[in-house]
Amino acid sequence: MRIPRPTNCLLILLVIVTANLSAAPSFQGSVQLELNPNPAAPLAGILSFEASDPVKTTINGRSGEHSFSITYGPEKDPSEGLPVVGMYADRTYNLFVEISDDSGRSKYEGNLTLSTPALPDRPELMPRIVAEIIDGEAMANGYTLFNPRRRVPLAVADAITDESRFNMEFGMLAVVDAEGEVIWYYHADSRITDYRPIANGNIMFITSDNRLIEIDALGNTIASWVASRRPDGPDTTGAIPVDVPTFHHSFQEYPNGDLLILSTEIRILPGYFTSETKKNAARGSVQVVGDVVIRMNRQGEILWKWKAFDHLDPYQIGYLTFSNYWVRRGFPNTADWSHANAVRIVDDGDAFLVNFRLISGIAKIDADSQEIEWLVITDPKDMKKDLQDKTFELKGGGEWFWMPHAPWITEEGNLLIFNNDNFGARPFTPSLPPSAIRSRAEEYEMDEENRTLRKVWQSRFPTERPMRSWAMGSVQPLQNDNVLVGYGSLLVDEDIEKISWVERLQHPAWTQIREYTKTDPASLVWSLTLLPLTEDTEIGWTIYGGLRIPNWPPQGYVE
Repeated sequence: MRIPRPTNCLLILLVIVTANLSAAPSFQGSVQLELNPNPAAPLAGILSFEASDPVKTTINGRSGEHSFSITYGPEKDPSEGLPVVGMYADRTYNLFVEISDDSGRSKYEGNLTLSTPALPDRPELMPRIVAEIIDGEAMANGYTLFNPRRRVPLAVADAITDESRFNMEFGMLAVVDAEGEVIWYYHADSRITDYRPIANGNIMFITSDNRLIEIDALGNTIASWVASRRPDGPDTTGAIPVDVPTFHHSFQEYPNGDLLILSTEIRILPGYFTSETKKNAARGSVQVVGDVVIRMNRQGEILWKWKAFDHLDPYQIGYLTFSNYWVRRGFPNTADWSHANAVRIVDDGDAFLVNFRLISGIAKIDADSQEIEWLVITDPKDMKKDLQDKTFELKGGGEWFWMPHAPWITEEGNLLIFNNDNFGARPFTPSLPPSAIRSRAEEYEMDEENRTLRKVWQSRFPTERPMRSWAMGSVQPLQNDNVLVGYGSLLVDEDIEKISWVERLQHPAWTQIREYTKTDPASLVWSLTLLPLTEDTEIGWTIYGGLRIPNWPPQGYVE
């Protein structure tokens, strides 16, 4: 049988297809490498080049024994610049670049070097960061992202002062590896509270001057929003205005890009308390700050609001209601009632959690009906009658938490929190002194049908030093079943027996991030301490919390 020969057209087509299948992508022209021109994130570089086709780019860097590797997918156009991050300060790195696609790979053969600047040596710009306990086999992989917040003790606690401005007019984010070495940092012009990588790999955070900001790994602002009725006055940065008085404490991103974020409102309440220690003190009309949860889209349009005043009892106060928290933030003559410090999306967006610090409660709220589904609150017997059947009873002994932060619903359906353990009582029961508190992470097994809680784990172990965090704090369940705990603002041990809660703002602070095993008792496998940079400075450091991230730069949303 005779096999027909292919036509010339078919031969040409076969040659073209074969050539396309075998041709590896190539670099077109020179490869450019420079330090990041944005001074806000100096431990970064920019790599740029033209490629023959859309490519995956792998960047490997080495300086002595330290190395890093970054991979960008074909959706990242290298001609627009690729962030080079993961480097230590004050080093010279050799970089090696490889591009690839389905047809092959090519390496850049040129010599690429990048020298990084030293870390700031000024105590107002950088803490001393020390990794003290490192168990590489027991700790979870990844890098730790946190927000150092500089703090000098306040001479006056009930007004905006030079000290409070110094504390609030500086913001910082930092990333360290397991050894505690800084591999990236970012300086902002306002103190940062909540922060997190979002779905597109950028980082978003809230500032003390009521802005929500999205940046990339080079520190460039990609988008921003501002509470248009804030006390700070008009925004001059071009942020999208949102018709609320504040953004505060906490936010989270929905899968479609909408944002859940905390705000506030003020209502004048008649017959309100004027003291949290004197039950029979004269009452009067008081301007009270209550929390508002909003969902907004990226255009700054508010889609709905949930108001704490409409669902909880504002006459159920906690200690610190009259601490002038909102006075120092530009709202004179106000009392701080609910003080929400966390919102968290749960049930695939069908519900959300709100953590109320001052009333020591966590509410789960149905997003459609806006009704409270359940309320985990310390000592619930004093709740309004319409909420009593939604509260939980603590079983199995043990003590309730006080003034918690950062609630999680774990994969097992348990409640994981950071227990600040502040005061140990409600007004008008006498409180414990600051020296008596023992801050810790705790996990509770929840029986939603029978409305019971049972404590199943805590981070504190018998030989652990006293940890006294009077504000902030975080928990994060890790992939290896460990728990990362950020201790917020820890009171230093010196003279701790002498101070009262009123004097806490005058007392020096420090902070740690710790990783614990979820065993009984817990075991400490990693510890990072933030201390003053020099011995002769009064500038200490705290954090809002700590977050372990698997990759740097981020490759998507990190909870």
